[in-house]
Amino acid sequence: MLRIVICAVLFLSVSFAQPPAAQSEGPRFEVVAIKPVPRPSPGDGTPFGLNVSGAHVQINFPTISLLTRAFRVELAQVDAPDFARDEFFEIQATLPEGATREQLPEMLQAMLAERFKLAYHRETREYQVNVLTVGKNGMKLPRLPDGTPMQSTRRLLPDGSTRWALTGKVTSLFPGVAAYFDGLQMVDETGLDGIYTWVRDQAPPSPGVSYQDTVQDAFKAMIEAAGLKLETRKVPKETIVVDHLEKKPTEN
Repeated sequence: MLRIVICAVLFLSVSFAQPPAAQSEGPRFEVVAIKPVPRPSPGDGTPFGLNVSGAHVQINFPTISLLTRAFRVELAQVDAPDFARDEFFEIQATLPEGATREQLPEMLQAMLAERFKLAYHRETREYQVNVLTVGKNGMKLPRLPDGTPMQSTRRLLPDGSTRWALTGKVTSLFPGVAAYFDGLQMVDETGLDGIYTWVRDQAPPSPGVSYQDTVQDAFKAMIEAAGLKLETRKVPKETIVVDHLEKKPTEN
Protein backbone atom coordinates (compact mmCIF):
# COMPACT_ATOMS: atom_id res chain seq x y z
CA MET A 1 0.00 0.00 0.00
CA LEU A 2 2.81 2.44 0.89
CA ARG A 3 4.43 1.74 -2.47
CA ILE A 4 1.15 2.53 -4.26
CA VAL A 5 0.78 5.83 -2.36
CA ILE A 6 4.36 6.87 -3.17
CA CYS A 7 3.86 6.08 -6.87
CA ALA A 8 0.61 8.07 -6.90
CA VAL A 9 2.31 11.11 -5.34
CA LEU A 10 5.14 10.95 -7.87
CA PHE A 11 2.63 10.71 -10.73
CA LEU A 12 0.71 13.75 -9.52
CA SER A 13 3.88 15.80 -9.15
CA VAL A 14 4.84 15.02 -12.74
CA SER A 15 1.34 15.69 -14.09
CA PHE A 16 0.55 18.97 -12.34
CA ALA A 17 3.78 20.55 -11.11
CA GLN A 18 5.42 20.89 -14.49
CA PRO A 19 8.34 23.30 -14.76
CA PRO A 20 7.65 26.41 -16.86
CA ALA A 21 9.59 25.16 -19.90
CA ALA A 22 7.49 22.00 -20.07
CA GLN A 23 4.37 24.13 -20.59
CA SER A 24 5.75 26.06 -23.56
CA GLU A 25 6.98 23.53 -26.11
CA GLY A 26 6.95 24.79 -29.68
CA PRO A 27 8.44 27.58 -31.79
CA ARG A 28 10.57 30.25 -30.10
CA PHE A 29 11.84 33.70 -31.02
CA GLU A 30 15.45 33.64 -32.24
CA VAL A 31 16.39 36.86 -30.44
CA VAL A 32 14.46 38.69 -27.72
CA ALA A 33 15.33 42.03 -26.08
CA ILE A 34 13.02 43.21 -23.29
CA LYS A 35 13.14 46.53 -21.47
CA PRO A 36 10.68 48.10 -19.01
CA VAL A 37 9.14 51.41 -20.13
CA PRO A 38 6.70 53.84 -18.48
CA ARG A 39 3.06 52.92 -18.88
CA PRO A 40 1.50 55.13 -21.59
CA SER A 41 -1.24 57.65 -20.86
CA PRO A 42 -4.10 58.36 -23.29
CA GLY A 43 -2.95 60.71 -26.03
CA ASP A 44 0.74 60.84 -25.04
CA GLY A 45 1.91 59.17 -28.27
CA THR A 46 3.59 56.21 -26.57
CA PRO A 47 3.56 53.11 -28.84
CA PHE A 48 1.10 50.42 -27.87
CA GLY A 49 0.40 47.07 -29.50
CA LEU A 50 2.06 44.32 -31.50
CA ASN A 51 3.60 44.91 -34.92
CA VAL A 52 5.28 42.45 -37.30
CA SER A 53 7.48 43.60 -40.17
CA GLY A 54 9.15 40.73 -41.99
CA ALA A 55 11.03 38.76 -39.35
CA HIS A 56 11.03 41.67 -36.86
CA VAL A 57 8.46 41.82 -34.06
CA GLN A 58 7.90 44.87 -31.83
CA ILE A 59 5.60 44.60 -28.83
CA ASN A 60 4.58 47.37 -26.42
CA PHE A 61 2.35 45.75 -23.81
CA PRO A 62 1.82 45.30 -20.08
CA THR A 63 2.50 41.77 -18.86
CA ILE A 64 -1.22 40.98 -18.67
CA SER A 65 -1.59 41.68 -22.41
CA LEU A 66 1.36 39.41 -23.17
CA LEU A 67 -0.53 36.66 -21.34
CA THR A 68 -3.81 37.24 -23.20
CA ARG A 69 -2.02 37.20 -26.57
CA ALA A 70 0.05 34.16 -25.64
CA PHE A 71 -3.00 32.06 -24.74
CA ARG A 72 -5.56 33.57 -27.13
CA VAL A 73 -7.95 34.52 -24.33
CA GLU A 74 -9.76 37.60 -23.08
CA LEU A 75 -8.41 39.73 -20.23
CA ALA A 76 -10.93 38.34 -17.76
CA GLN A 77 -9.75 34.80 -18.53
CA VAL A 78 -6.31 35.39 -16.99
CA ASP A 79 -5.92 35.05 -13.23
CA ALA A 80 -2.57 36.78 -12.64
CA PRO A 81 -0.87 38.89 -9.92
CA ASP A 82 -1.90 42.54 -9.76
CA PHE A 83 1.54 43.71 -10.90
CA ALA A 84 0.93 42.08 -14.30
CA ARG A 85 -1.37 45.01 -15.11
CA ASP A 86 1.13 47.66 -14.04
CA GLU A 87 4.45 46.49 -15.49
CA PHE A 88 4.83 47.70 -19.09
CA PHE A 89 7.50 46.48 -21.53
CA GLU A 90 8.96 47.15 -24.95
CA ILE A 91 9.99 43.91 -26.66
CA GLN A 92 12.07 43.55 -29.81
CA ALA A 93 12.15 40.01 -31.19
CA THR A 94 13.16 38.10 -34.32
CA LEU A 95 11.08 35.32 -35.85
CA PRO A 96 12.89 32.09 -36.70
CA GLU A 97 13.14 31.18 -40.38
CA GLY A 98 9.88 29.79 -41.71
CA ALA A 99 7.81 30.98 -38.75
CA THR A 100 4.43 32.67 -39.35
CA ARG A 101 2.45 35.35 -37.54
CA GLU A 102 -0.05 32.66 -36.50
CA GLN A 103 2.68 31.06 -34.35
CA LEU A 104 3.28 34.23 -32.30
CA PRO A 105 1.16 33.06 -29.33
CA GLU A 106 3.27 29.91 -28.91
CA MET A 107 6.46 31.99 -29.14
CA LEU A 108 5.11 34.40 -26.53
CA GLN A 109 4.38 31.44 -24.24
CA ALA A 110 7.97 30.24 -24.61
CA MET A 111 9.31 33.75 -23.94
CA LEU A 112 7.15 34.16 -20.83
CA ALA A 113 8.32 30.78 -19.52
CA GLU A 114 11.99 31.52 -20.15
CA ARG A 115 12.27 35.20 -19.30
CA PHE A 116 9.43 35.67 -16.75
CA LYS A 117 9.55 32.11 -15.33
CA LEU A 118 5.84 31.66 -16.01
CA ALA A 119 4.14 28.58 -14.57
CA TYR A 120 0.37 28.13 -14.90
CA HIS A 121 -2.55 25.74 -15.05
CA ARG A 122 -5.95 25.82 -16.77
CA GLU A 123 -9.39 25.90 -15.18
CA THR A 124 -12.96 26.28 -16.46
CA ARG A 125 -14.85 29.16 -14.86
CA GLU A 126 -18.17 30.88 -15.51
CA TYR A 127 -18.05 34.34 -17.09
CA GLN A 128 -20.49 37.04 -17.95
CA VAL A 129 -20.27 38.10 -21.60
CA ASN A 130 -21.67 41.10 -23.44
CA VAL A 131 -23.87 40.15 -26.40
CA LEU A 132 -24.25 42.82 -29.06
CA THR A 133 -27.58 42.81 -30.94
CA VAL A 134 -29.52 45.21 -33.19
CA GLY A 135 -32.11 47.42 -31.49
CA LYS A 136 -35.77 47.40 -32.47
CA ASN A 137 -35.31 50.37 -34.84
CA GLY A 138 -32.34 48.84 -36.69
CA MET A 139 -28.83 50.10 -37.46
CA LYS A 140 -28.73 53.91 -37.52
CA LEU A 141 -25.29 54.45 -39.05
CA PRO A 142 -24.78 54.64 -42.83
CA ARG A 143 -22.87 51.75 -44.37
CA LEU A 144 -19.48 52.70 -45.89
CA PRO A 145 -18.14 51.29 -49.18
CA ASP A 146 -16.70 47.79 -48.95
CA GLY A 147 -12.92 47.94 -48.72
CA THR A 148 -12.87 51.05 -46.52
CA PRO A 149 -9.75 50.72 -44.28
CA MET A 150 -10.52 49.54 -40.76
CA GLN A 151 -8.99 51.53 -37.91
CA SER A 152 -9.46 52.47 -34.27
CA THR A 153 -8.01 55.72 -32.95
CA ARG A 154 -8.26 57.95 -29.92
CA ARG A 155 -7.08 61.55 -29.79
CA LEU A 156 -6.74 63.93 -26.85
CA LEU A 157 -8.54 67.21 -27.60
CA PRO A 158 -7.47 70.68 -26.31
CA ASP A 159 -10.32 70.77 -23.81
CA GLY A 160 -9.10 67.57 -22.17
CA SER A 161 -11.72 65.30 -23.70
CA THR A 162 -10.88 62.23 -25.81
CA ARG A 163 -12.21 61.64 -29.33
CA TRP A 164 -12.75 57.97 -30.19
CA ALA A 165 -13.07 57.05 -33.88
CA LEU A 166 -13.80 53.45 -34.88
CA THR A 167 -14.09 52.35 -38.50
CA GLY A 168 -14.72 48.76 -39.51
CA LYS A 169 -17.08 45.83 -39.22
CA VAL A 170 -19.07 45.32 -36.05
CA THR A 171 -17.34 41.95 -35.56
CA SER A 172 -13.89 43.57 -35.49
CA LEU A 173 -14.66 46.85 -33.73
CA PHE A 174 -16.45 46.10 -30.53
CA PRO A 175 -14.56 42.98 -29.39
CA GLY A 176 -11.58 45.34 -29.25
CA VAL A 177 -13.25 47.51 -26.59
CA ALA A 178 -14.05 44.55 -24.31
CA ALA A 179 -11.25 45.60 -21.94
CA TYR A 180 -13.29 48.69 -21.08
CA PHE A 181 -16.17 46.48 -19.93
CA ASP A 182 -14.09 44.79 -17.21
CA GLY A 183 -12.44 42.54 -19.79
CA LEU A 184 -15.68 40.72 -20.59
CA GLN A 185 -15.85 39.15 -24.02
CA MET A 186 -18.19 40.82 -26.48
CA VAL A 187 -20.17 38.50 -28.75
CA ASP A 188 -21.60 39.87 -31.99
CA GLU A 189 -25.12 38.68 -32.82
CA THR A 190 -26.09 41.65 -35.00
CA GLY A 191 -25.69 39.83 -38.32
CA LEU A 192 -24.25 43.07 -39.79
CA ASP A 193 -21.36 42.53 -42.21
CA GLY A 194 -20.90 46.08 -43.51
CA ILE A 195 -18.30 48.70 -42.58
CA TYR A 196 -19.32 51.62 -40.38
CA THR A 197 -17.77 54.55 -38.51
CA TRP A 198 -18.45 55.54 -34.93
CA VAL A 199 -17.13 58.87 -33.58
CA ARG A 200 -17.62 59.90 -29.96
CA ASP A 201 -16.11 62.62 -27.76
CA GLN A 202 -15.55 61.48 -24.19
CA ALA A 203 -15.38 64.21 -21.54
CA PRO A 204 -12.73 64.00 -18.80
CA PRO A 205 -13.81 61.91 -15.78
CA SER A 206 -16.05 63.75 -13.33
CA PRO A 207 -14.96 63.99 -9.68
CA GLY A 208 -15.48 60.64 -8.02
CA VAL A 209 -15.89 58.78 -11.33
CA SER A 210 -13.10 56.47 -12.51
CA TYR A 211 -11.53 56.68 -15.98
CA GLN A 212 -12.70 53.10 -16.64
CA ASP A 213 -16.33 53.99 -15.91
CA THR A 214 -16.07 57.12 -18.04
CA VAL A 215 -14.78 55.17 -21.04
CA GLN A 216 -17.40 52.48 -20.52
CA ASP A 217 -20.17 55.09 -20.55
CA ALA A 218 -18.73 56.58 -23.74
CA PHE A 219 -18.78 53.22 -25.53
CA LYS A 220 -22.29 52.48 -24.30
CA ALA A 221 -23.38 55.80 -25.78
CA MET A 222 -21.67 54.91 -29.10
CA ILE A 223 -23.45 51.57 -29.19
CA GLU A 224 -26.83 53.12 -28.47
CA ALA A 225 -26.26 55.90 -31.04
CA ALA A 226 -25.66 53.19 -33.66
CA GLY A 227 -29.04 51.59 -32.91
CA LEU A 228 -27.45 48.59 -31.20
CA LYS A 229 -27.86 47.21 -27.68
CA LEU A 230 -25.92 45.12 -25.16
CA GLU A 231 -27.24 42.13 -23.24
CA THR A 232 -25.36 40.03 -20.69
CA ARG A 233 -25.18 36.23 -20.36
CA LYS A 234 -23.09 33.74 -18.37
CA VAL A 235 -21.00 31.09 -20.13
CA PRO A 236 -18.22 28.64 -19.09
CA LYS A 237 -14.76 29.53 -20.39
CA GLU A 238 -11.19 28.33 -20.02
CA THR A 239 -9.09 30.33 -17.54
CA ILE A 240 -5.31 30.64 -17.39
CA VAL A 241 -4.35 30.63 -13.72
CA VAL A 242 -0.82 31.93 -13.11
CA ASP A 243 0.97 29.91 -10.43
CA HIS A 244 4.26 31.81 -10.72
CA LEU A 245 5.38 34.90 -12.63
CA GLU A 246 8.43 37.10 -12.10
CA LYS A 247 7.73 40.83 -11.94
CA LYS A 248 10.80 41.59 -14.05
CA PRO A 249 12.29 39.46 -16.85
CA THR A 250 15.74 37.94 -16.73
CA GLU A 251 18.52 40.01 -18.31
CA ASN A 252 18.86 40.21 -22.11
